[in-house]
This record gives sequence, C-alpha cells and structure tokens, in this order.
Amino acid sequence: MRFSLKLDGTVSGLVAALSLLAARTLDSLLGLPVWLHWTQGAFLAVYAAALWYAATHPAVMRPIAVAAVVLNAVWAVGCAAVLVAGASWFPLTLLGGGYAGFIGIAVVVFGSMQYAGLRRAG
Repeated sequence: MRFSLKLDGTVSGLVAALSLLAARTLDSLLGLPVWLHWTQGAFLAVYAAALWYAATHPAVMRPIAVAAVVLNAVWAVGCAAVLVAGASWFPLTLLGGGYAGFIGIAVVVFGSMQYAGLRRAG
C-alpha cells in the first residue's frame, strides 16, 4: 500500500509541477486549455501531498487510501470522456490524445494497486 501511494504521489507531484509551470506550452502541444492545466496542477499538488502524508504516517491512513482509489477511478473516467468527446470539448492534438490516454491508463494502474493493497490490509 505504501509503495502504491508513494508512486502515485510522486507521479502526481511531477504532473502537478509540469502543469503549473508549463501550462502555456502544454496548451499548444496538447490542445488542452491553460486553465485546465492550472486546475489540474493545483489539484494534483494537494493530492500528491495527501498521498505522501498517508503513506509516511506510522499507520497507513485508510480513508485517504480509499479516496485515492475513488479519485483514480473518477480521473480515468474523465480521461476517457476527454478522448471520446475529442474536438467537441477541446482541440486535442495527437499528442494531447496520447497524453489523455496515457494518464487514463496510469490512474487505472495506480487505483488497482491501491485497491489491492486495501484488500490485503483487510
């Protein structure tokens, strides 16, 4: 459980930093608007901090782990919605579609790892 929370927290923190620091560049590369990158970055910064807090606490904080599973599932659905809606929502570039697909797969993997950890923990 700790490993999956730390891995998710690390990747989320890196994506947060990238989203916040390079939003304008990502806008043109991915076709996703600056406001979305800033919103994503702010959310992921808080999310990453919560995951690291839960993972490094003496006893893994189950409510945060459960929230991570749920949020990863919601994030995956959001990525799928962006891919399905495509240009009707955002002018996605080919790279932007790949990005949304990759992030969607990554959050499914993280959520699955966290769910398995919760089941093992009982």
